[in-house]
Amino acid sequence: MIFTSKNISYYLVTFAIILGSSYLIGKYTQAFESNDEYEMIRKYLLNDSPLYGYNRPKLWIHTKYEINSRRWKDFYSRNTTDLNQPYIHLTIKTIIDHCGDDFNICLIDDQSFSKLLPSWDIDLANVAEPMKEHFRELGLCQLIYFYGGMVVPNSLVCLRNLKDFYDTAYSTNMPFVCENINRNVNNLKQKHKMLFVPDLYFFGAAKNDPTMLELVDYLKKRNQSPHFSSEVDFVGDSSQWCLEAINKQKMTLVGGELTGVKTQDRKTILLEDLMEEGFLNMHKSAVGIYIPADEVLRRPKYQWFAVLPSEQILKSNMIISKYLMASIVDTTSEYSKSNEIQSVVSI
Repeated sequence: MIFTSKNISYYLVTFAIILGSSYLIGKYTQAFESNDEYEMIRKYLLNDSPLYGYNRPKLWIHTKYEINSRRWKDFYSRNTTDLNQPYIHLTIKTIIDHCGDDFNICLIDDQSFSKLLPSWDIDLANVAEPMKEHFRELGLCQLIYFYGGMVVPNSLVCLRNLKDFYDTAYSTNMPFVCENINRNVNNLKQKHKMLFVPDLYFFGAAKNDPTMLELVDYLKKRNQSPHFSSEVDFVGDSSQWCLEAINKQKMTLVGGELTGVKTQDRKTILLEDLMEEGFLNMHKSAVGIYIPADEVLRRPKYQWFAVLPSEQILKSNMIISKYLMASIVDTTSEYSKSNEIQSVVSI
């Protein structure tokens, strides 16, 4: 017989080896192609090459993709890692529409750090909170140090081009950080509770800035602690470091009235205010309105907003919906098109 039991075993082993080799070769080839792609991004887009983006400043927009059950893919899935927050798609659209002509816009997530930072060896998918947020903060600061530019929250309703805002904020040639509502308690460092404090939700600096290197080193040492603790969040550790750097004239503080966290008369703009129909006394130079995305997901009273379809958001009477609609309409022109090429990359 041609096919004996011995021959069949030989053929099966040979077939398994060939199949395994093909699988491994495909994996390695895909990895090399992926590495080449990201090497191109680092070389041309992120390192000020005149071949791409006309040396525009970088605008970093980070998005969290966490496991959630806000919308199931099917009945049996029960949860997913999709964003499932339609309003964030709208806010990112306003940023791209207003700033795409003057910035290299980089849409990133937690997996982007290992692709863009040569020394990054942290798998954030396997890190629990609150350490995940602490390492995420470190990653964003390292991106600014290595590549420069500005980190903008993905939940910002952009009202105008951020180029003038960026140029003015960086006119002192120092890193800048924006104000946010103070939700921390630090009686050891602050005799009186401050209503607004600097926050790394919105900041920027030049490439290889020495102050940013100091901040990166500080965050690295802080994150080396083996204890999973929210103490640094409770006392506002990062905000306190920035506040001390501002007092030493190493950083510039940008007022919260420009980013939509406080009104023209210095009153806080809370999530409740955004969900109502009342008028917001915005500063005439405000570049956007910040929606606290984490608070939307954390507070049961407003979790409905996270899953509200885009069409219903734009048709509602909420004041934030009116600003969203105005911002989207403002970037749409039926009669003229910009000659500039928008630069947007998802990493």
